[in-house]
Amino acid sequence: MMMMTESRSQEEQEFLKNYDPARYERPSVTADVVIFTMDEDNELNVLLIKRGGHPFKDYWAIPGGFLEAGKESVDEAAARELYEETGVKVSDGIELRQLITVGAPDRDPRTHVVSVVYTALVPRGLLAIKAGDDASDARLFKVRRGYDEHGELSTYFVSSECSITMKHLAFDHGFLISTAIKRLQGRLSYTDDAFALLQDKSRFEIYELMKIHEAILFQKLDRSNFRKMFLRSLVDRQRVKEIGKYDAAGKPKTALYCYLERKDYDEN
Repeated sequence: MMMMTESRSQEEQEFLKNYDPARYERPSVTADVVIFTMDEDNELNVLLIKRGGHPFKDYWAIPGGFLEAGKESVDEAAARELYEETGVKVSDGIELRQLITVGAPDRDPRTHVVSVVYTALVPRGLLAIKAGDDASDARLFKVRRGYDEHGELSTYFVSSECSITMKHLAFDHGFLISTAIKRLQGRLSYTDDAFALLQDKSRFEIYELMKIHEAILFQKLDRSNFRKMFLRSLVDRQRVKEIGKYDAAGKPKTALYCYLERKDYDEN
């Protein structure tokens, strides 16, 4: 068995020595990131950058960039793009989660580009938004849903200076954002994703978390029902714990809660 392994290793070394990587045409690879946060109006926001060059010059797009082949993994490329556009590092406790890989041959007019797309949920206070080298602007847009001129329910994006629709985004980024929103909505009931958007996971009110759910789902929730769900699914299962009560001037005392990281409540 040892001789076969050594022989095979020698054969592979010879094969690799003579291998011609140009034999097969290789697509370019990018890492793109759909970055969500909450704003002071309790609305879901997405970070978009305005492209500074062709193709799709002056179109808005999600942050992303080409993989530095041979120097980094796709995960590392996504982390690099996150930091370059927001100042946020994965080491800050932000989870980059792979969403989808897209690779239609005609999705980029330059060449065949395969994009590995990630999502990141970032508390507003951590963001230090800046346009990268290939962007002329970068800003947060409120994500809203309403009826268009054809009477169809659609998603659009609003900033202090402009409003854009899905079809006015570069490449297939409207589809990517739509996919990210649907995935986020689908995960709400069985993950802790909403907690990632809290300003302070160590000190929050029930209804701050409810506002995040409402923003993601684009619908109002019943306060009483949400409170029951919160107590049953989160407090009783020790995923959060009450840390005390405070009273604002002229208002009843409000309970404050602390989110327990998974490792904390798994040990209970």
